[in-house]
Amino acid sequence: MARRSVRRKKTRSARRRLSRRKCKEQRHATHVNHVISKEIVSVAQRTGRGIAVEELDGIRERVRLRRDQRATLSSWPFHQLGQHLAYKARRAGVPFLEVDPAYTSQRCPRCGHTERANRPTRDRFCCRRCGLAGPADVVAGVNVRDRARSAWVFVTMPVPPPVQPEGGRCDP
Repeated sequence: MARRSVRRKKTRSARRRLSRRKCKEQRHATHVNHVISKEIVSVAQRTGRGIAVEELDGIRERVRLRRDQRATLSSWPFHQLGQHLAYKARRAGVPFLEVDPAYTSQRCPRCGHTERANRPTRDRFCCRRCGLAGPADVVAGVNVRDRARSAWVFVTMPVPPPVQPEGGRCDP
């Protein structure tokens, strides 16, 4: 609201005020992202667990929001939060993985059934096959955790030694 009234004036001082406001909002978002990421990493370090998040690229294109929430989402730096989590986890020695977000909120963690109808509302999940029901965010979190666990096996797998042909020679 404050931006809209200043933007309408179209004067040099109005542009300067908008610029100052933009910088202030960026500093606030960066500070909040630092606080959130620091807390997440400290909890993971204290409990001896890793951190798994969805890849946050393209979130503005994927998510549909109500009109009053669009400005909040568009101005929040999700990618920056992911970067803060990654470098703080690396510094603390906490495992960190980004997983593919495809269908995490539509897939049943119990039976694996994926269908758009599993999400009857924005907040609820109800599997059409096995009947598992619960909050959609919790189900999506379980799916992200499961994907990270299966991906972690491949990330930490030791590299097998090269196979030597019998006889010790490489020539055919």
